[in-house]
Amino acid sequence: MYLVNPDHTGAQPGDRVISEIIEIDGPLARQMLELNPNNRPLRQARVQQYYDDMISGRWQFNGEPIKFAPDGELLDGQHRLAAIARTSGMKFPILVVRGLSRDTQVTMDQGAKRTPADQLTISGIHGHNTTLVAAALRVYIPWLEGNLFGDHTKVAVSTTRIVEFATVYPEVVALAERFTSVASRLKCRPAVACAVLIRLTEVDEDAAAQFLRLWDSLVGLPAGSPILALRQRLDHLHTHKIRTSDRDQIGLVVWAWNLWRRGKSVSKLQRPKGGFTKDNFPEPR
Repeated sequence: MYLVNPDHTGAQPGDRVISEIIEIDGPLARQMLELNPNNRPLRQARVQQYYDDMISGRWQFNGEPIKFAPDGELLDGQHRLAAIARTSGMKFPILVVRGLSRDTQVTMDQGAKRTPADQLTISGIHGHNTTLVAAALRVYIPWLEGNLFGDHTKVAVSTTRIVEFATVYPEVVALAERFTSVASRLKCRPAVACAVLIRLTEVDEDAAAQFLRLWDSLVGLPAGSPILALRQRLDHLHTHKIRTSDRDQIGLVVWAWNLWRRGKSVSKLQRPKGGFTKDNFPEPR
């Protein structure tokens, strides 16, 4: 336990600001959350990210504190505590600071957050567009792991998970980097285009290169080409600003790829009736 100078910013005369490292488990986290009346709304996606990192062993003690007012009111740290509260039989060392004035809450979480691209660079993973690479991995990882459907689709992959994946699979990062320069020309979300091109390259590198060339240029495509139908569909969505999920964009591109690989003709490319489901979602062949 460490006593911080009570004249430090955030303390009131007579207050003692005390910090200590505590191992917090689920029951203690729930107890701490009971005194949380004036915090911002809980972001469940952020809680899920923290929870996934915690149960997978990626969570690390980093010195960021949970902060309390002199009367025990929680000022900062509700998302981390909510994630710990969901765990069972696990404890996490957390720095806890008590005795801060309530007025200091307005100054908390004001620093610039490190983006996934920042963390890739810090981890030694460089490229000319690490922002797009990180975004592509956020699409690629849940698709690769079979999590395009269900609750996982509502949760962004954590920065820690992206860095871990990029470190273990540098060849995937290299593929993503290869496609960053062309992705913005393909009319779907660039991160989706990169993620799909990674998967298609893993299936057949030469065919994927040809598919990309035709998708980008449209040169020599005959009427009935699935690639032409894909581009027309994406152009329509883009021109009319129709919001389309990453999952649906992946499905359209892979559907066109599979038709093109089989030499099939199609006049129009649309989602299946009722939309894509886990049962009808195409896998690249």
